[in-house]
Amino acid sequence: MRFSFWTSVGALAVLSAAACTHSENKTAAAPSPASTPLAAAPAMAAATPASDSAEDGDEILMVWAEAEPDEGAPPLEVQLKADISGGVGERKVKWEFGDGSPASTEVNPKHKYDKAGTFRASVEVSDASGDSDSDYVDIEIGGE
Repeated sequence: MRFSFWTSVGALAVLSAAACTHSENKTAAAPSPASTPLAAAPAMAAATPASDSAEDGDEILMVWAEAEPDEGAPPLEVQLKADISGGVGERKVKWEFGDGSPASTEVNPKHKYDKAGTFRASVEVSDASGDSDSDYVDIEIGGE
């Protein structure tokens, strides 16, 4: 049986997608920079280096949002985490907390929710090539 480079790439993409355990499955197709503009790029100040395994932009930039805890009574302090893989060069991160408070450029910020409600914390990551990805986690703050 003969395997080509593209057969190997396809098999790797299928295995990677099947192994995804985060809140949302990511697709193996990279969004083009033109189809996913990063309007808030200037506001993204925190940067993380891309993994050393990325060769000439071959690795797709992906991010998954996580929160611990993701529910509780107010006031609730939540540890947010951006699980980032792939990308080219320096990566910039921006978190929106969904409660009207200022955004954060930390990769893994803590945020305190003071009022009851369901809040969507979202993270957006961009890399040096202009590629970007985003994800979110819903946080349920119960009434007292």
